[in-house]
Amino acid sequence: MDEIDLQLLHILQQDGRTPFTAIAKKTGVSESTIRTRYANLVEEGVVNTVSIVDPFALGFQAPAIIAIQVEPGTTDRVGKALAKFPEISYQVMTLGSYDLIAEIFCRDLMHLTKVITEDVQNIPGVRSTETLSIAKVYKLSYRWSPDFSYGDME
Repeated sequence: MDEIDLQLLHILQQDGRTPFTAIAKKTGVSESTIRTRYANLVEEGVVNTVSIVDPFALGFQAPAIIAIQVEPGTTDRVGKALAKFPEISYQVMTLGSYDLIAEIFCRDLMHLTKVITEDVQNIPGVRSTETLSIAKVYKLSYRWSPDFSYGDME
């Protein structure tokens, strides 16, 4: 990955609909070069172009983080079961007090309560859950970008 690839990624993170012709002008290379590089980045799994839906705009007013402790040896099984829930937008295995952390978007408090108490807590292997209701979002960004200069600092 070189400077042109990084510029391409940066531009697309600002606006994923930027035409390749505009990216070519900004980077000083041909449109076909940008098209080829983009295709390579997609093929390598570096970039994935998707539409981002704002759950709040669709009326999902009960976001939360669920911290989950599971029985030893059940993390993968529980994680795969949780991954099937349409309400869960992000889920990871962690190496701390909790085994799994999930971000969930529900329509309202009743919906959140049902998903936690009737669905999540009934997955075999779930030992306990802690639900952190999100009161206010200060930052919601899908524009993460690596800082390659960090390793160059001396």
